[in-house]
Amino acid sequence: MDLQRINELVKKYTDGTATEAEEEELNAWYREKSYHDAVSYEKEDEVYHEMLSRIHEATGLNTSSRNWKKWAVAAAVAFIAITATSIYFTKHRPKQQLVQKGIDTTGKQLAGGAILTLSNGSQVLLSDAANGDIATQGNVTVTKAANGQLIYNIKGGEQQEGSNGALAYNVISTPAGSQFMVVLPDKTTVWLNAMSSLKFPVTFSNASERRITLTGEAYFQVTHDEKMPFRVVTGSVITEDLGTEFNIKAYGDEPGISTTLVSGAARVIAGEQQASLRPGEQANYQSAMKVSKVNIDDVIAWKDGYFRFDDQSLETIMKAMSRWYNVSYIFEDQSLRSETFGVVATRQSNISVLLNLLENTGAARFRQEGTTIMISRK
Repeated sequence: MDLQRINELVKKYTDGTATEAEEEELNAWYREKSYHDAVSYEKEDEVYHEMLSRIHEATGLNTSSRNWKKWAVAAAVAFIAITATSIYFTKHRPKQQLVQKGIDTTGKQLAGGAILTLSNGSQVLLSDAANGDIATQGNVTVTKAANGQLIYNIKGGEQQEGSNGALAYNVISTPAGSQFMVVLPDKTTVWLNAMSSLKFPVTFSNASERRITLTGEAYFQVTHDEKMPFRVVTGSVITEDLGTEFNIKAYGDEPGISTTLVSGAARVIAGEQQASLRPGEQANYQSAMKVSKVNIDDVIAWKDGYFRFDDQSLETIMKAMSRWYNVSYIFEDQSLRSETFGVVATRQSNISVLLNLLENTGAARFRQEGTTIMISRK
């Protein structure tokens, strides 16, 4: 493949205008030029620097615009996901879902993972629980499937209630570096991001609505039922399903609560304010409701096990990394908070890989001191 064609394909890839055939052509070029040599390296930084050198040499991106350079760094180690770096660059979501994984700063799996709190207050560490039925609550059986997801099966009968007649609730919570997928009693599927929790009734039988409570972030694939609305409560905001797949981000350290519609329709309500969303739109509520168009792939990449940031502020990126790798960070130069970057990487990568990517594409320098990342200007 000649240089002109490589440049053309890289530009289309970064613009998101490449056809599937063109993406595969670029993939094949990377595999041919990089794969076999890349897997022979023992250290992640060696793979990274070699791939970066090759793409710069082949495309001339060293002298291109800042955005091209930033994306080139992510692309430099693209398509070698089975090597140590596991960097991935694509606008398509993979078929396999990351159900439960805990990752520390070295890229190793953490002990623990998601915790299920039953209606009687007892807790189940889901990473340790064997596959099969793990709890029975009235007429509802909780089953851990072979792929790790949790499934609620209703055997029929009356609604499960507590001793005081109130609905019985379960809570699934995830620590840093862990995410989990659960199929609720109504067959709605929920992907829960790191440092999040979901509170929901053990069964929705005989209820007038399906109301659950979320803190943190989750992706919902709702089984629609006009007679029984599905509503997610996040602080003062309620998101109502109208036949929907949507993502809600409601971390306490984020500016407002955002709901992003992937497909179908949804309504977001905050007091007297409300917004009806179309696919590709995001409602962000702070003191007022604001609706804007967003890149869906960027918003929901976490669900499939990826970091994906397109010209995002460094503070936004560091917040996401801190939740996953269970680290804190300090900006020694406050002006760096608003510096923007673009990077795509699997969340199974060592944190040092991501920090190297960021450091080589901008004005920031990163220094690890235990579990704290110090951020200074070069």
